Amino acid sequence: MKSYWMELRYSPLRWWLPVLVIVDLATLFGRSSAWIGEWPQTSVAAQISAFYFAPMLAAAAAWSAGRANRNGTTTLLDGAARPGWRVELTPLAASVTFGLIAYGAGVVVAVAVTLPKTTPGFLWPGYVAIGISLLVGFAAIGHLVGRWWNAPFAAPAVSGLGTFLVIAWFGSPGQLGLFVLNGAPFYGPSGTAVVARIGIAACALAAAVVVPRPGVRHVEKRWLSRSTATTQACLCAALVVSLFGMHSAGPIQVTRGAPPRQACTDGVPAICFWPDDAKYLPAAQSMSVRLGQLAGFGFAVPGKFFEQGLRGMQTEHQDFYVLDGSLWDPSITMAGQVVDSAMPRDCLRDGSHKAIPEAVIREVGELNMWATIRTFGSGRPADMHGGPQGVDLPAMAQEAALPQDQQHSWVAQHLEDIRHAFCE
Repeated sequence: MKSYWMELRYSPLRWWLPVLVIVDLATLFGRSSAWIGEWPQTSVAAQISAFYFAPMLAAAAAWSAGRANRNGTTTLLDGAARPGWRVELTPLAASVTFGLIAYGAGVVVAVAVTLPKTTPGFLWPGYVAIGISLLVGFAAIGHLVGRWWNAPFAAPAVSGLGTFLVIAWFGSPGQLGLFVLNGAPFYGPSGTAVVARIGIAACALAAAVVVPRPGVRHVEKRWLSRSTATTQACLCAALVVSLFGMHSAGPIQVTRGAPPRQACTDGVPAICFWPDDAKYLPAAQSMSVRLGQLAGFGFAVPGKFFEQGLRGMQTEHQDFYVLDGSLWDPSITMAGQVVDSAMPRDCLRDGSHKAIPEAVIREVGELNMWATIRTFGSGRPADMHGGPQGVDLPAMAQEAALPQDQQHSWVAQHLEDIRHAFCE
């Protein structure tokens, strides 16, 4: 334990710990604040800092592991009375400790911010474990590089840059699944996939402290004299099993089953969310009233609207998705369903129709955006982008603010133009 405390003092991360905490908090709050009040999103937001910490830990671990080479004390370490794995584990444990302290600080802050929001649930440990396995595994890789490569500056640089490129190029959820970016409530971390990644990190940790440096000779009855081959064979077998488990487990996130209860607004139409997204109910209640008002313009308004995943992930359901904490995208989806109910499908009995003029296509887009703005209650937020081609959104916002009779005339004219284009 004394040597461990000494390594904490010698570690370069000792001076960089405040910077790591600042990076963690900047990552937590700098990307978005939409995660606040949603436990799945909070858990993912707290985990993202591992994306940046893992390369830093790899570089620091490589530097600490190379201290013996820099000081010329490798022979003394080879002849130490303590088991070699304990000698190697001490500096690696110190590097991992600083990384976990910085990582844990972000997790604690994320929990402290979301907890007062009284939302259902709590922190999802699976997401937090993904980040921990990434930190431990890449710190072990850096330690191994520092031991094997007697290059004081090149080993840390290659370890840090190399692990960063691996994470950036191959670590996305669609590839190796080393990190997660989206905490949508209809997804959850795969238990088997998380366990497999923990297993790989454990194998890397064992290899970093057990596999001897090149050129080390064990001539006496020491910790590896008789069991080197057996130890390495066990490590290889464990690594193969973990890699196979990672491959067979599939993606790091899997679809969750629909919850037994939904969080829905009062009245008709009802807007229903996952319980994890209950924080949107107050704003959605006002949207529900505005959606119901669209029936007065001749549209058929469904009795319920569902967040994605509540009815399964079937593509035939036009269910909404909350993007970046804004209800703008749900407004587009719900308004689109309402406007779609007035499209003249009765004219398409033979499954074909003539070419539709671009002006009419634009009118369909204008109707959708008009209904979206009325549903949302205002124009498109500044942090949201996109929209139908050729549609002037500020003009649609002005249209939605006109007296009701003028809006009725405008909608009726658009519907007449659309029917004429489809049916005559």
